[in-house]
Amino acid sequence: MHDNDGENHDVIMRDITEERCRQHPTERAIFLCKSHDSMICGRCLHSKHLPCGQEVVDLLHERVTIDFEKVSTMKSVLTEVRNEILTLKDEAENSKENYKKNADKCMQECMELGTKIKQRVDELTSFISDKITKKQDENQSTYSRITKTCNENLTWCVNEERKIEDFVDKNFARYLFLMSRRFENVISEVRSCIRETKHKNTFKWSSFKENKVILKCMFEDFEEVCEHQEEVTGSDDGNDYDFVASTNKINKTRLELTALLNQVKQDLDRSEKARKWLYGEHKRMKEDLDDSEKARKRLHGELERMETDLEDSENEQAIGQARFSHFKEYLYKWTQPTGTVHVWRGKDTGFLSNTYIFNISFTFTDGIQRRQHPFPGKPYKGGTFFGNLSCGAKGQLLCKMLKLAFRRGVMFILGEEGKVELNSVSLYQGPVYDYLWRNISADYVRYEQTLKVELAAKGITETSIDQTGDLSETFAVDGLSFLEDALSSEI
Repeated sequence: MHDNDGENHDVIMRDITEERCRQHPTERAIFLCKSHDSMICGRCLHSKHLPCGQEVVDLLHERVTIDFEKVSTMKSVLTEVRNEILTLKDEAENSKENYKKNADKCMQECMELGTKIKQRVDELTSFISDKITKKQDENQSTYSRITKTCNENLTWCVNEERKIEDFVDKNFARYLFLMSRRFENVISEVRSCIRETKHKNTFKWSSFKENKVILKCMFEDFEEVCEHQEEVTGSDDGNDYDFVASTNKINKTRLELTALLNQVKQDLDRSEKARKWLYGEHKRMKEDLDDSEKARKRLHGELERMETDLEDSENEQAIGQARFSHFKEYLYKWTQPTGTVHVWRGKDTGFLSNTYIFNISFTFTDGIQRRQHPFPGKPYKGGTFFGNLSCGAKGQLLCKMLKLAFRRGVMFILGEEGKVELNSVSLYQGPVYDYLWRNISADYVRYEQTLKVELAAKGITETSIDQTGDLSETFAVDGLSFLEDALSSEI
């Protein structure tokens, strides 16, 4: 935001779901595609990211909150890295001063020797002086590289910590969510950079030694009068103070020195063999480590697949519970005894009738009341109930609705006297047709209207029935069989 003079600037930060899509500036980027690790809008989702499926997360509906424990961990890790950087920087600063003093001392010793042996030593001292200066320049370059790396990573740590604090203060949970997904990888890279800087950029210690025996022979072999030795700090194993041991003063003749040199060569050969053996062991250990890393990645992939399968299983279980919950209601309210329904086609009972109708009967045998009945464990008396229906379309529809009510256990009930009774549903047993007027009986028409109202009160309507079912059939129904049929039809 800008003031009128254009000088003052106020930055308004918004959470990630308020940002605009890079591909479609008019749309908000409210989705995260895990497969492509990018923020997308609805148009991007339908045009390019439909195959990503469940890898696309809706950040508006996803429950994303600030994980203060994760924030605390991230800040703690940043503090550790910052302390490591500061420690390395302090060590480099101390090493710089110590090695400068060491170089000055060696330079002084070299110049004192030059004074002793005058001009014949000038060339040697100049050579050694150049090497010392070169090593000092290398130490200075090493210090500059370490300081540069430390300052860059310190700046990164400060910026990252400021970002985390800003996101927490402004409750930008989704920005923190995206930042935490990359945090461990970025921290690993910073730490690797620190270790690499520490191991690769080593300081070199300069040492100046006099050899009094060779000084006697300096006119024969001037280059053997003195030598420049190096002592290095910072080894590959991470130790900060790993010095090359200096040799003791040698006051020996040339023959003794030759014998000593031969011994050193033999020791060097043995050391080379040991080095090669250690190199082979290191190579094998590296191969074993690579195999272990591959196995770890494979196990990690298996674990992710198992977590995905478990999540899918839980989702299916939740869907199944929601799908079959309404059957529990029928089972808990089931009070109808076990019975059998029989439907057949026969002639009407009217005088001189040749018209066919549907006959339906419900039969209950004597039995013992179950726990859903009024008096569990007591016997009850059964019975047979008959009804007549017309063979027309309305009669067929009512017949199917009666069978459905019987299947759901809402048509009959045990009365107080322990007998099976109709439960607010009536059956018609008179003539269906009025043969005097050769039309459907008025009583039967009133019965049809009454029956529809009674069945509707129990949740049985025309939309509830199966229009393709067979009318003429015989079947038995109890609470358990109804639940099994319902579950199998849902599956």
